[in-house]
Amino acid sequence: DGITMWVTDTDYDDRKIYAYDMISSARDASKDFDTLDAARNYDPQGIWSDGTTMWVADRSDNNIYAYDMATKARDESKDFNRVAHILTGIWSDGTTMWVADDGGAKIYAYGMAETRDAAQDFDTLVDAGNREPRDIWSDGTTMWIADIYTAKIYAYDLATKARDAGKDFDTLIDAGNIYPTGIWSDGTTMWVANYNEDNEYNTKIYAYNLATKQTIP
Repeated sequence: DGITMWVTDTDYDDRKIYAYDMISSARDASKDFDTLDAARNYDPQGIWSDGTTMWVADRSDNNIYAYDMATKARDESKDFNRVAHILTGIWSDGTTMWVADDGGAKIYAYGMAETRDAAQDFDTLVDAGNREPRDIWSDGTTMWIADIYTAKIYAYDLATKARDAGKDFDTLIDAGNIYPTGIWSDGTTMWVANYNEDNEYNTKIYAYNLATKQTIP
């Protein structure tokens, strides 16, 4: 939300969403989501919020769970059920919820009342080589899609779904960010979460200038 960065953790012993201060990077445990286990939200991946509700994608059961941002309580009335084959990332403009499917190499679209909107799907990922989409983010004009296999962030026009390769991020590997799994931006900086199960010390969130694609220390 520009003040707090929330980060999903899929560790089977510690399934939760951690909160950090955006400026200092310090932990803010008072804003953590500790209610995922009670909801059976056991494999949290992508997250998105409209400032009132936090939606959390679950890769194991392909549901999107909804939580009240203020109380962290479940709000089942806003859940999305069985929306993809292997659900890994979500983003919404408040009207449409886009869902990344790592298994089908596709982005599915739904109305916020959980109605399918196939006309808003992204079916062009395979042609672009974007076969393992892990997370998505948009500024309302461009949709960026992180791919864990190619270690790249692909760009697409949100309205036409056409590729916009000039806005791709091809610099991730050079920075050591070889397993991009989560992305979010404030419109100036793009933060990219790196997950490496073979090297826990490289589990970090990298920052890039959105315009130049250059890393920010």
